[in-house]
Amino acid sequence: MENEEAITIGSIVSVGRYEILYATAPYNDESNGEVDDIQTIQYLNNAHVRYNEVYLHYEIDWREKGKSINAINFLMPKDKGHLQDVFVTTPHGLIKKNKTGIGATTLELNSPRNSIIVVPTRALAYGKAISSRIEGDPNKYKVLYVGGEITGFTVPTISSYLMDSSIHYKKFIVVADSLQRLLEVIGKEHYRDYFLMVDEIDSYQYDCSYRPNIEKVMDYYFQFPISHRCLVSATMGEFSNKDIVEEPVINVQFSAPQSRNINLVHTDKAEIRLKKLIEEIASSNPNDKILIAYNSVRGCATIINSFSDSLKSECAILCSSKNEEITEYYSDIVEDKLPKRITFMTCTYFVGVDITERFHLITAINVSKSYTILSTDKLQQIAGRCRHPEGLLSETIIYTTKHIDNANLPGLPAQVLKDAEALATFGNLFPKLKSAFPNSYYFRDDFKEKDFIESTTKRYLGGTPVQLVRKNTDGIFVPSYFNIDFVRIQVDLLGRLYSKPNSLPDTLKAEGHVIEIHDYTENSDISFSIRTQTEEDFQQAIILQREDLIAKLREAESILERERIARSLITQRCSQQNSLFLEPV
Repeated sequence: MENEEAITIGSIVSVGRYEILYATAPYNDESNGEVDDIQTIQYLNNAHVRYNEVYLHYEIDWREKGKSINAINFLMPKDKGHLQDVFVTTPHGLIKKNKTGIGATTLELNSPRNSIIVVPTRALAYGKAISSRIEGDPNKYKVLYVGGEITGFTVPTISSYLMDSSIHYKKFIVVADSLQRLLEVIGKEHYRDYFLMVDEIDSYQYDCSYRPNIEKVMDYYFQFPISHRCLVSATMGEFSNKDIVEEPVINVQFSAPQSRNINLVHTDKAEIRLKKLIEEIASSNPNDKILIAYNSVRGCATIINSFSDSLKSECAILCSSKNEEITEYYSDIVEDKLPKRITFMTCTYFVGVDITERFHLITAINVSKSYTILSTDKLQQIAGRCRHPEGLLSETIIYTTKHIDNANLPGLPAQVLKDAEALATFGNLFPKLKSAFPNSYYFRDDFKEKDFIESTTKRYLGGTPVQLVRKNTDGIFVPSYFNIDFVRIQVDLLGRLYSKPNSLPDTLKAEGHVIEIHDYTENSDISFSIRTQTEEDFQQAIILQREDLIAKLREAESILERERIARSLITQRCSQQNSLFLEPV
């Protein structure tokens, strides 16, 4: 954080971007039954603490005593409590909540101020908005949903909602891809009238490689005043973006760890082992539901296609709405319940979705598909989707490993960041150099921004190719920090958890979980014909969707109208491949 001397004025401590205001409050000492006046926190980073109801146990993690702070840590009064038990409003900065289900979004939705809450998925936004319906009017909500269209869900326009004087505090819950549309209506001059919360910020690091526009959220985030913004996650890691690193950190701590009973299955072929386990549980527990977390839509569809017809009919996939026309198994959460007896979900649903029934959870990690690799924090986050009081019926983690030479891994993320910074500098300088030296051989070609950005794409460790540079909302080339974070996460996890079979179980044990270990070498696999047919089905669906998109674009009466339709289609309904097809439109 900022290296500034501490300022103490009466009962105020201010260091850099941290601020604590103290108050005197009665405290009941249970050891002697006496009530004493003590100094407690009244405000923390501009957030009002319920200091007359709770005594906030906290500590300042000093980087340098009196000069700079790493974080402010506070202990939740009870492990099953909610942030609303402690705060009236949300503190500004990075909120590391370290546990799912403690109500960070709910706190801000109930706070007495105007709020914009950005969430990574349409399902999460819809769930929060639909519960705010105002009685007596079927299409009126205290919280306005802003995102892609949802069948059967009608909401007022942004302008109509802003003009509704019966709703005193304006609360928007917006899908990340639609934030720009909302802010254009609100207007930059009114940003100071809102508190901006970006929820589940860690998911952006995982999703940015296939949702490049998601990083624009951070461009807008830093346009809000420091005291009017926060980033929230239960599983927050490190960031390459120095501006995020500069944000003050509020670290929520708990007395008791979240210990889980886990069946840990190491195998050489993740998908065939997953198929067999699903069939075993479905056969032995015919009345129980099964949820499979596997971050590969094609992988999920391939496994389903390998089942018998009767089992296929009981399957669904929870995934991005952009796959709705791509796979026949696409579905959505139904009233906090799983849509089918056997439900697969991709990372779109790893965060923020509450499932109120019990189920057997299987999480699959396939190192041959780097985008399926998960940290132990993510595994905890996925398990936290079950909000039934009795918890999961069972939890199994299937994983594969790949030996990697760790010698060069530690320095790779730093090198990737340096490469991205150099490329961004080049992109910003090229037009200036071309203008200054019009006769130079080296600057004779036109500079095509889209081609340049695509040329910065690179594959690391055989993983998913990532784009190192993007253009921000000010039209400046900058490093794609979330993509760089994604590379760092993959490097760390491959080297630390998935290069040896015993690394993951040892880590989970050290975190306090009860582990039962199994090891399988598979003598069969899902047939080549099923894999081939699944791939052909996907490609055909993409082609049909593209033909439909072309027909819609041809209906436009002007170039501007065509561009508007293209932007809408990209954010709302088209596959990744067709999003790339629409970008130049």
